[in-house]
Amino acid sequence: MLIRNKDPRRPEDLSALNLSLRKMGWSLLSALGGRRLVRKLYPEKTLCFFDAKQHPGVTGYVAFTIDDAFCGEDNPGGSMLADVLELLGEYGVRATFFVAGTHCDEDSAKLIPELLAAGHELANHNLEDRPYHLETKEDFLKDLDATEAAITHLGAKTAPWYRAPHAKFSKAMEGALEERDLSHVMVDCFANDTAIPDPNFICQTILNSVCDGSIVLIHMPEKNMREWNLQAMRDTLSGIRQKGLQAVTVSELVAKARS
Repeated sequence: MLIRNKDPRRPEDLSALNLSLRKMGWSLLSALGGRRLVRKLYPEKTLCFFDAKQHPGVTGYVAFTIDDAFCGEDNPGGSMLADVLELLGEYGVRATFFVAGTHCDEDSAKLIPELLAAGHELANHNLEDRPYHLETKEDFLKDLDATEAAITHLGAKTAPWYRAPHAKFSKAMEGALEERDLSHVMVDCFANDTAIPDPNFICQTILNSVCDGSIVLIHMPEKNMREWNLQAMRDTLSGIRQKGLQAVTVSELVAKARS
């Protein structure tokens, strides 16, 4: 069974009580502080945000990232990449798409030239939407390289970034990434959008913590699968703009941090 089969596909898949409990649990976790948590849970080399006091170049900027691009093999014809690209263009945003190798569907592949021409970038999110932290280094590298090949087949060059599916990371993965000269990228602004089908909650949770140098995550919407995330993206991008922040790719944010 795919891990995502355990997630709601439509808002009505959850009872009001279940939804309320999920929101409560995530709100309590968020209260601990996203930046504090990621620094405790991941190696020092992991990119998760930039402190504007230490990196003044990031002032006014955040990175906008999208996981599970583009469309799962279990959802043929479900690609919403065209909708996402239109939305990003409307707000003048450039995003980093973390691509799962098994999500490189034909409908999305047709739009890759348009995606790249708009200044977006593609990065590695492993072959399948599942945790890899219990894999051997060799098995992990096999799937990592397979995803690289899938992205290359789309006619794109990957950015030097990697994000661990389900936020599960291990020493073996860390060593493998060093061999491939990839950096692990986590986030400080996320709202468990795969499990909480409420665009307003997702938006407000992210906006409550977003600031200069943040890395924001919203998962890729698909038709009949996390479709609410398109509205969550719209509301979040609107809120980011109202805060006087500009959303860019991870590569652009890193360059500004180093300037």
